[in-house]
Amino acid sequence: MFSDKSSRRDTFIALQDAIQRPPKRLIYGFLGLLVLYVIVRGVVGAAARPFWYDELLTLVIAGQPTVREMWNAVTRGLDAMPPGLYLVERAALGFLKKKEIALRLPSILAFPCTLICVFVYAKKRSGEVVAFLCVLLLLTTSLFHTYLIEARPYGMLMACIAFALVCYQRLPSLRWAALLGISLLLAESFHYYAVFAMIPFGLAEAVLLLTTRRFRWPAWMALACGALPLIVFWPLLWKIKTNFGDVALSRPAFSVLPGFYGSYFFCHPASGVALAAVAAAAIVWWRFWPRTESSRQTHGNDVDLAEGTLLLSLIAQPVIAFVLIRQTHGSFFSRYGIAATIGIALGLACALSISRPRAIAAFGLFVLTSVAVRELGFWRRTAGDPFAPGYSAGQVEKLVERAGHGDLPVAVGQVLTYAPLAYYSPPGLANKLVYMVNKGKDLNYGATDSLVKAGSSFPEIFPTKTVDYSEFAAPHREFLLYSEAEDSWQDYLSHEAASMQLLAAEGDRRVYLVKMKERSAR
Repeated sequence: MFSDKSSRRDTFIALQDAIQRPPKRLIYGFLGLLVLYVIVRGVVGAAARPFWYDELLTLVIAGQPTVREMWNAVTRGLDAMPPGLYLVERAALGFLKKKEIALRLPSILAFPCTLICVFVYAKKRSGEVVAFLCVLLLLTTSLFHTYLIEARPYGMLMACIAFALVCYQRLPSLRWAALLGISLLLAESFHYYAVFAMIPFGLAEAVLLLTTRRFRWPAWMALACGALPLIVFWPLLWKIKTNFGDVALSRPAFSVLPGFYGSYFFCHPASGVALAAVAAAAIVWWRFWPRTESSRQTHGNDVDLAEGTLLLSLIAQPVIAFVLIRQTHGSFFSRYGIAATIGIALGLACALSISRPRAIAAFGLFVLTSVAVRELGFWRRTAGDPFAPGYSAGQVEKLVERAGHGDLPVAVGQVLTYAPLAYYSPPGLANKLVYMVNKGKDLNYGATDSLVKAGSSFPEIFPTKTVDYSEFAAPHREFLLYSEAEDSWQDYLSHEAASMQLLAAEGDRRVYLVKMKERSAR
């Protein structure tokens, strides 16, 4: 009996030691396989998913015949991104013929860089096992499922921020300070709102300055370097502001913030907030609370305070962005605070660092199971991507054919719907499609004319049929209206037209026959 207890104790100790100190080559091997898998997964997913409106903007601007024409498109304020994005995407278009893969290649390659940087950052304080689980956790987030294969700057932006974390952790080295400046400069060159992700670095440095009375000029120079593109491109940003006016596309409201945290991990808003709270509490305990009497007097504790401030500020990124964007009357989407996913993952790494081996093993099993279930769903879908739209332009064509009246034009009133449909539609449908705009209608029914302005500018760089409603309705007393969920044109035409008859429906998609009122004789 005594030997059995001793054997069980030895087995438990061996298990504990294996969890805490596995062979490093094994962990690095798993990391290498994960990086390879992510790249393959990205290429397959990119090939299966059609472009959506924002990605088409990237395509038509980056794909201009010459760099001068691309610059002209940027300077006209047709899209709200800095030139750095289009330069990278323009280079990527030259690598592959299939544009869906080529244009998304920078994001596909950026995500493995993010994983490696997060691993390197977490490993320094938490060890290889916890660092790997931290990396694996990112595969359960929208940073992986959405932005891995999106031809927009968010994947590259997060790679820059993750590398900036690694650089900041190694300050005050001049070499790492220079790399920090370069990473922040690139981040701001990809997205104007990257400046919000720089604020945590500034707060961390401010805390270090207050606690140590030491001004680390290399770090402050790196932060100044990161803000440089914002200064240089300010005229372009002002042009965008002038072009779209003060009416925001998505008005900031504090009530949406819990939903943002939930969307990052595809969970209920309350669960997302709970994850953020646990991560923040772990950071406070691990970085701010002195664990021994001697640690209160060490220089390392000052670094803990700075890094703790940095990670807490990253978790609070959506709140920081909300406050600042609200003051500037700008648009606010969850992706503007996506850096919070990295902060939460690193905060949970702090929690695992002070957990028992059984808790670490349970957490690892949960994350591995979550990733496996979702990835199995990805590979079992014939379309390749379970998060992609569930229909194609060909299916829309069949829906329109089912409605009859093949001689009538098909009006679409939402540019987010029209642009991908026009790009991917077979010739039979593409020749009938028109994008119908009416500024007054959108202000009255949608509280914003931002999409109308964006859609009106689209034909300048992309061959589309854009018509004004009043000019279109005059010669076309009958036409088909194709709409999807929450289309304000349905409400508008129900009052403006003589009749609206539903001819075909499939899910949220509708095809109406619109008959206009007879014009009164003068």
